[in-house]
Amino acid sequence: MKMLGIFVIVSLGLFAGCGEVYAEKHADLTIGLMPAYNSIPLVVAKVHRLFEAQGIDVALVPFNGQLERETALQTGALDGTVSDLINAIQSWTHGFGARVTSVTEGNFSLLASPHSTLRSLSDWPSGSGSRVRVGLLENSIVYYLTERMLNAAGADPARLELVPIVQLPARVEMLLADKVDAACLPEPLSTLAASRGARVLADADALGTTPGVLLFTKKALVEKRAKISAFYRSYDAAVDEVNARPDSYRQSIVTECAFPPAVSGLIRVPRFQHAFLPSEKLVADVASWMVGKGLAKNVPAYPEIIDPGPVADHARAE
Repeated sequence: MKMLGIFVIVSLGLFAGCGEVYAEKHADLTIGLMPAYNSIPLVVAKVHRLFEAQGIDVALVPFNGQLERETALQTGALDGTVSDLINAIQSWTHGFGARVTSVTEGNFSLLASPHSTLRSLSDWPSGSGSRVRVGLLENSIVYYLTERMLNAAGADPARLELVPIVQLPARVEMLLADKVDAACLPEPLSTLAASRGARVLADADALGTTPGVLLFTKKALVEKRAKISAFYRSYDAAVDEVNARPDSYRQSIVTECAFPPAVSGLIRVPRFQHAFLPSEKLVADVASWMVGKGLAKNVPAYPEIIDPGPVADHARAE
């Protein structure tokens, strides 16, 4: 992977660490989380004992960056993880074979730093020479979403100067410290940054796409199929629970997702859907973007990326 330099900074005490000990070895399933809204149904399933109700023990492991998360998945420390379609397609490209079993719902925003001259995307430069330094992770879903948000607004992605920042806490801190002109962040970290002076330029919700997914390893899908189906029964029950009582889980969400404590009063718990699969159109669009970036040689067939079995299995059981 081409890297232009990774910025590592000391967090200002806002963020919890992502424990290096990945999982309890006795757990039936070990699942990686990120500090983003798409982890909420998993947290609610854990704290409301919905996994136990289905007869499975699930360990949830928080990460602050996708590189550590994907390494844990590939080395067998995780059975599955909250991830995205770019990582799923990269897994296919490199022969690892992790498969998408469902969408995860969350939102990302592109924000300008507090002292940036960018007030809206109408200020985005269009001529040659002028560029906007944007904190992203190269070859990632946030890069894809940022380019798609710029395209949708008629702004030129070629004016983007990528500043690779792997860790989400570091991306927030560098944005607030005006070390970058803009950054793409998931909720609720985007709301936290906005509360501290950053300005929202674009919201990925307007794209109508949900490129976040749950991935499981090939080994887990073969050896733990019944447990993964039970996991999805728990997931749908958690969706019903959080939709019915979103404010009841606010503190648990902050704690279990390793959100910074400052977001506790800012969280707007969204309404979730039962587990569903990404569309063929979205998978093809993400894959085509990756081909254009040199991250994949061709667009995979939908069944090479998606395993519909666990969601279908639990639906048949209802």
